[in-house]
Amino acid sequence: MTVVVRRSAVKMWLMALGGIPLLVLSLDVLTNRRITNYLRVLLFRPENTQIFEPRDVIWSWALLLFSVFVIVWGLKELFAPTKVIECRPEGLAVRLRGPVRRATVIPWERVNDVIGITVDDEGRKLPMLGIDVLSAGELPSNPWGARWIEENRLAILGEDWADTPQQVAKEISDYAVERVRIAQREAVASIWKPAGSGMGVGSAPRHLAIEREDGAEEEE
Repeated sequence: MTVVVRRSAVKMWLMALGGIPLLVLSLDVLTNRRITNYLRVLLFRPENTQIFEPRDVIWSWALLLFSVFVIVWGLKELFAPTKVIECRPEGLAVRLRGPVRRATVIPWERVNDVIGITVDDEGRKLPMLGIDVLSAGELPSNPWGARWIEENRLAILGEDWADTPQQVAKEISDYAVERVRIAQREAVASIWKPAGSGMGVGSAPRHLAIEREDGAEEEE
């Protein structure tokens, strides 16, 4: 069983399409200005017409670079999506240090709970995945694409994911349950192994699994 969270392909495609008009307008200002001249005649009276200034060229270059970045990033995420979150045997891998750096692995023994939450950001409701850790430890104080909303609760922005944070939290809990079952089978098998065989029991997110199983019993 594997759990991998990626960005929504539809949203990434729309983001790439949104960068095309910006690219066209910036190129128009930097070249023959046919579109911008037409818009200037259409929007302004002759006596109030706007003329181009050197700063307009600077803004056009900035807009050009931004639109190229948006289009390239959107297409990259569409055809080769980044693993935003991944469940691994050694822990929960999350990209907290930037889009091009390696994911930060939070060991399972430091993960206390994983839940889907909604954070109010100046009147805007943001869907987030809340990860409760026993201690922040070496986790970044200003994580990329996330924020600390409590002392030991890390909230990861999930509005561009393919699944909702609630669905992701459930999948991570199911993974925790499966890891506990695997660890239990390994523990039983290790009893019958000869001494010194080097067969040990790997760490498992037991506390998450217990919470998940208790929740399932309450629902029944």
